[in-house]
Amino acid sequence: MASIVKRGQSWRAMVVRKGRRVNATFDSRAEAEEWAIRAEAAILAGQAPAKLAPVSGKQTVADIIERYSREVSPSKDGVRWEVIRADALRRIPAFNVPPSAFGPQELAAWRDQRLTSVATSTVNRDLNFISAVINHAMKEWRAPFAANPVHLIQRPKNPRARKRRVSAEERVAIAEALGWDRASRPQNRMGWVAVAFYLALETAMRKGEILSLRWQAINLEKRYAYLRKTKNGDERYVPLSSEAIALLRIIGPGSGAESVIPVASETLDQFFRRARDVAGLPDLHFHDSRREATTQFSKKLSNVLELAAVTGHRSLNVLKDYYRPDPSELARKLG
Repeated sequence: MASIVKRGQSWRAMVVRKGRRVNATFDSRAEAEEWAIRAEAAILAGQAPAKLAPVSGKQTVADIIERYSREVSPSKDGVRWEVIRADALRRIPAFNVPPSAFGPQELAAWRDQRLTSVATSTVNRDLNFISAVINHAMKEWRAPFAANPVHLIQRPKNPRARKRRVSAEERVAIAEALGWDRASRPQNRMGWVAVAFYLALETAMRKGEILSLRWQAINLEKRYAYLRKTKNGDERYVPLSSEAIALLRIIGPGSGAESVIPVASETLDQFFRRARDVAGLPDLHFHDSRREATTQFSKKLSNVLELAAVTGHRSLNVLKDYYRPDPSELARKLG
């Protein structure tokens, strides 16, 4: 049963159903009545009615961002980074306004100020997140945005795609900086970071894919690793080269091990950055391993679709950014 009561300038809706009591406050009776109907249906369906509450006219864009990070982000693989980004954005005064007052002019002013302190790629990631929040809020919470302002401003141009590759000497330098002998199972987390880098160089897997990999998902006889979910949201089978299989045999599953690389993402980032500095390679990124592996695979796989199947790229335009051949090698092929 639902009851709608006016409290001052607001309307309070209360629903009591199946022993549960929930309530919410709205700016109009119509909003309260609609919420009450949906809340009652949600309780009967065993859902959480609080998540059905529309956005109140008193809520700011910052409030909506916080709600998104609390209710929507946990269902995503990138939850950690979304929560961090949401926490930073909701503290910015430009977002402490109601949705109706948050338009392209306000967003463009924030964009320009943000560009003075961070790279364009970071701003574009912020804009992607803001756009996702607003789209969800408009569709699911009836947030009173006139339109999605992200679609109405000019995005900053991302820098040129990286061309950095990884030489054989640099591989060895990273392994030595991390204290791994390249011939035995690591004894500490630094060694496991080195193994992760070598495995990336032999498979073109992303860092997150490597850290999510489990021994039960590897078939050494049939020479593949199974990734249940990748960055693109798809499952993928990763063919294993002889070098990759040899590396996996060196580290072995160990006693009761499940994770192939038993290291947290933050730990890997910290140790790898420290190792590259020790090795005198400050411009080297872990992700450069994916570009190096893709380029090496291209020498063995002449069919671009086969190459995309190995690397997991869904777009050939993106795949092109990871293919960085040596011009002299191409000249030799021409004869």
